[in-house]
Amino acid sequence: MPATEYADLTVIGAYLARRDEPGLTADHPADVLVLCGSAVLRSLTVAAEALRDGAAARILVTGGLGHSTAYLREAVAGHPVYRDTDTAGRTEAAVISEILTRHLGVPAALLMTEEESTNCGQNAELSLRMLAARAEPTRSLLVVQDPTMQRRTHAGFDRWRGADRPEIRSHAPFVPVVGKDGAGETAADPVWTLDRFRDLALGEISRLTDDEHGYGPRGAGFIVHVDLPDDVVAAHRRLRAAHPGAARDLTPRDGPEAAPHRL
Repeated sequence: MPATEYADLTVIGAYLARRDEPGLTADHPADVLVLCGSAVLRSLTVAAEALRDGAAARILVTGGLGHSTAYLREAVAGHPVYRDTDTAGRTEAAVISEILTRHLGVPAALLMTEEESTNCGQNAELSLRMLAARAEPTRSLLVVQDPTMQRRTHAGFDRWRGADRPEIRSHAPFVPVVGKDGAGETAADPVWTLDRFRDLALGEISRLTDDEHGYGPRGAGFIVHVDLPDDVVAAHRRLRAAHPGAARDLTPRDGPEAAPHRL
């Protein structure tokens, strides 16, 4: 692949992996860490470490049966430690919460689950509704998601945070490193193949673009308006020109995020 494509994918990957703080510490704790279901298992250790270090007071795991469920099951089955976790017929939140308590030392009393959502928009909507119904007010949230979906998920939480308007911060579990074998936390251990990562990166920028084809107010209305940086727009344009058939027709027409999401 031309060096410019590696560079463009790196620019887009770093943008999508929104991090509002360089690290998670007790200096700026959140009332609740919302851990969104995905196949990126690094998110689980990030959440467990945040709770242990005082960066969050409790964890809400959100995720029912959706586009990432099969990938999550595959990732768990291939993990040297987590593979003893039963995934058959279970929601993403149920699988992840078991790993958090049984393998990562998270106390069950500090864990909540939301098991009805099937996409990023519902992760935000249903999680915020659950938290709003609690007697204890939630003033701040820390959202942890698959790095490629982190920025869009944050925009979804902004869309649904309602009258109480808790503070929302994002922390992607890692910023993707792009190499010849794919993209992941390191170049030597890719999570996605290059083709898959390219499709995902292009699809996400299309969703974030606030036009009639995107998810913003001028399109489907699933997220708030997002201002795309010039370098991200330019990288997206070059990759689209080089791969015109990649990640097309991603905006659903039959309700909130009804279309399958390419992981």
